[in-house]
Amino acid sequence: MTQELISTPARRRLTAVRSLRQLEPFHRANTIDDISLYWLPVSEFPIKFRQREWILKFIARLDEDLKQEKQTSENFLLLKYTRTDLNERFVNTMFDYRPMTGMLLAPNQQLPAVPTSMEIKKLTESHSSDGLLNLDHLVPEYCAWFAGEQQPQQRQDFFGAGGMLMLWIDAGQEPAGPKIELPRVLATHPAMKDTNFDAMIRKGARLQHPFLAKSREIFAAHLPDGPAKKHSMFVLPRFNSSHFLDASPDDRQRWFEIFSAYCIESEQDRGILLAFRDPDFDERMIALLEEIKKNGDEYPL
Repeated sequence: MTQELISTPARRRLTAVRSLRQLEPFHRANTIDDISLYWLPVSEFPIKFRQREWILKFIARLDEDLKQEKQTSENFLLLKYTRTDLNERFVNTMFDYRPMTGMLLAPNQQLPAVPTSMEIKKLTESHSSDGLLNLDHLVPEYCAWFAGEQQPQQRQDFFGAGGMLMLWIDAGQEPAGPKIELPRVLATHPAMKDTNFDAMIRKGARLQHPFLAKSREIFAAHLPDGPAKKHSMFVLPRFNSSHFLDASPDDRQRWFEIFSAYCIESEQDRGILLAFRDPDFDERMIALLEEIKKNGDEYPL
């Protein structure tokens, strides 16, 4: 997404005093008005330190704002990014963050076809000089959902490499976990010293949040029946700017049945995409940005 695509004359819903300049460094997409779509440019991926720190501060403020509407953030990481410098961190935080795997698809994207024997033969003969084979095009894109409850720390650990996706969904929709009274011998055992059983029960209950099944219903509806569709815990969209801009209002409305806000690191758009179900989010964006600017935090371009 380029600045030329996003920046157009001031929108009617902004007052004469509040102009699009007050949304900077974000750029508003003005060709659609049934949702609010913004783009924040970054210099490169991985995102430079100062830009990354500013974005994390903004997301933290946004998260607090959306909590007032009983929206909770959920963090996801494309699994291919765990083959980068993030690998050790991903492994070391698995117990705390409880990553659960699901699929990530662009709208109407099909699953990779099963290769023929001839295609497999060509693939094995075309490996790189180091002997490694790239099989990414033979499998769907998978991502990890951090089912743990430490969302700010998860973003601190994984945001900025280019592979993070964040959703805001209705809080409290999962069933309450059962009340379990642990035997004293187990609760006081030295091996259980740092184990938070209540947190483990809450994490288990979150696996029954309705957004998981709803995601398959909406974003996997076009897929043929098969194991990948049937057994995926969730199927989420990997949007870029053109998906939002080219979709019909009905499609966009359908997508936002699952989440109220969507944020993704988009290398294709060379920046961060942020979309809201609310078509009149500009004033709230301006208020959030003014809070940050009061503290002297300017976005480093």
